[in-house]
Amino acid sequence: MGRYTDSICRQCRREGEKLFLKGDRCYSEKCAIEKRAYVPGQHGQGRRSKPTEYG
Repeated sequence: MGRYTDSICRQCRREGEKLFLKGDRCYSEKCAIEKRAYVPGQHGQGRRSKPTEYG
């Protein structure tokens, strides 16, 4: 099984909710989801895709 070595706060932003992976930082105003509430990546600031019944 591979190890995820990318940014932990990036995972929270991808899911759209706090996952509390960084401990105390997620409770402070420094949390990345509070600073940037959009998904990471080139097209992140555009509209969020609507979840479907397939996932």
